[in-house]
Amino acid sequence: MPRFASLALLLFLACKSDSSTGAASSPPASAEPATGSPHAAAPKQTAPRSLEKLADGRVKLGPFSMLAPQSWTEKPSTSSMRAAEFQLPNVGAAEAEVIVYYFGESGAGSVQANIDRWLSQFEQPDGKPSSDAAKIEKSQFAGQEATLISVSGRYVAPAMPGGKAVDKPDQSLLAAIVNSPRGPYYFRLIGGQAAIASHAAPFREMLASLKQE
Repeated sequence: MPRFASLALLLFLACKSDSSTGAASSPPASAEPATGSPHAAAPKQTAPRSLEKLADGRVKLGPFSMLAPQSWTEKPSTSSMRAAEFQLPNVGAAEAEVIVYYFGESGAGSVQANIDRWLSQFEQPDGKPSSDAAKIEKSQFAGQEATLISVSGRYVAPAMPGGKAVDKPDQSLLAAIVNSPRGPYYFRLIGGQAAIASHAAPFREMLASLKQE
């Protein structure tokens, strides 16, 4: 009996060690707002899908419709977490993109949890917390409460499963969390600082164009 007891103990310790070092035990603070959230499931690959075009030049986004800038190129989404994706024109060598995330009525954690996660991905040249350099705004779009955040710095994000880690200097983020009757939508404009400065106004105009359908 002692021999069997020892073997069982060794197997238990080995399983415990494996589970403590697995990727699931420490979700990365990635660009995907759902990562690490107890409310959101893991992303799934989907068939490519694009936003429905409406008669007045608007596009349908869940319970909303909106006007996207004509210079932006919509990319078909293939992730269950992404409601829409746009590639934006470069500004010099600076690239930029807009991704809209949606995770259902529960969202991806609190507004502050998402802000903290996004700020943790930016490093400041003076070593100070990015919260000191960020700008937080409260607003309303389509009659819904919204929070906007803007921050610049070195963008450093761990790799998503199957992806690569990101480490880029001179980057900026302008993001908005917009409530809706079906749960929050997360709009993220991210890229080189010059590109974000150029596309910030159209991004805000897109948000202002939101209407409930």
